[in-house]
Formats: sequence, C-alpha cells, structure tokens
Amino acid sequence: MYYPENSQNAVYNMNTPRFIGVAGTITSISDYENNGCVKLFQLAKDGGGTVDFMVDSGTYIVNNEPYSEGMRVTFYYDTNQPAVLMYPPQYRAVVGVSENAVGSGESVKVDYFNRNLISSDNTLRLNIGPDTMIYMQNGQYFNGSVRGRDLVVFYSITTMSIPAQTTPQKIVVLCY
Repeated sequence: MYYPENSQNAVYNMNTPRFIGVAGTITSISDYENNGCVKLFQLAKDGGGTVDFMVDSGTYIVNNEPYSEGMRVTFYYDTNQPAVLMYPPQYRAVVGVSENAVGSGESVKVDYFNRNLISSDNTLRLNIGPDTMIYMQNGQYFNGSVRGRDLVVFYSITTMSIPAQTTPQKIVVLCY
C-alpha cells in the first residue's frame, strides 16, 4: 500500500487494474443517445446483480460480432473514467468480448502494459514472439511498439511465475 503525503488517509493499491471486465448475459439492448449511434446494454452479471454498458463507435467489439439479447459477453471499462452514480451502475464499454469470440482454452486480458510489457495489475508479462499477430482495432496490422499502451491480449499458456508470462497469439492495440 502507498500513502501519499496530504492524502487524507487515502489508500492506493499500486496493483489496481486499468480495466475491469464484467461478465454476464445481455438482458436488453436499447438506443441510448445520438439517434441510435450509442446503445445501452443491460447485463445480468454472473453471480447476481445488473449493470449497464454504453456501447458507441469507440468500443472495440472483438470480431465485430453483433450482440443480441441472451448472449454471454464480457464488457471491459476503464477504471480511470468517471461513472454515473446510480443503480444499476452504468459504464462506457471500452472492449466487448462474447464467449463465441474466444477459442477453447484461450484467455483475454485487457489492460495497460508498461515499457516492460507488464500489465498494470502486475499479473501478466508479455513475451512477443515471431508468430504473435498485432493489429489495430480496425483489423489493420500494427507496426509500432506495443510498450506503454492499452492492449487486448489473446493467449493460452502461461508460466506459474509472478507475474505469469505468456507469448500471446494475438494483440489488439487500443488506439484512441
């Protein structure tokens, strides 16, 4: 734990993830604003409860898959962005991943990866291999450095170390 000066006894966890995923089943989809260009997805969360996600043109939907009621999805939101204080909670979705978009035995990590390619919550380190495919959100190849960026990482095998290490199959760079 870190206690900064003049913090009024605030406690900051240095291993807080930049993005948090909420998994559940879509119970409703409605137009939210901008003449239908922003949708509101209501999720029945795994483990109970309800949460709403705003999905707009800036939301990266893995495989550009259209979502419908009854689908199981995980929406990720940015913990650094403000959220509306209401019930159910309402967040802007940065990434959406359906259960159909992930292969058997494959995992997805949405996070900020520093210059050493370690996630913000210090749970995953990337080892970029020659077969790692790196794309932008629009499907074009990404030729820049992935260090110090927000990434969507698809991987299957990890080491038992802390942080776990993996050579991802695919990386999507969130360019905003």
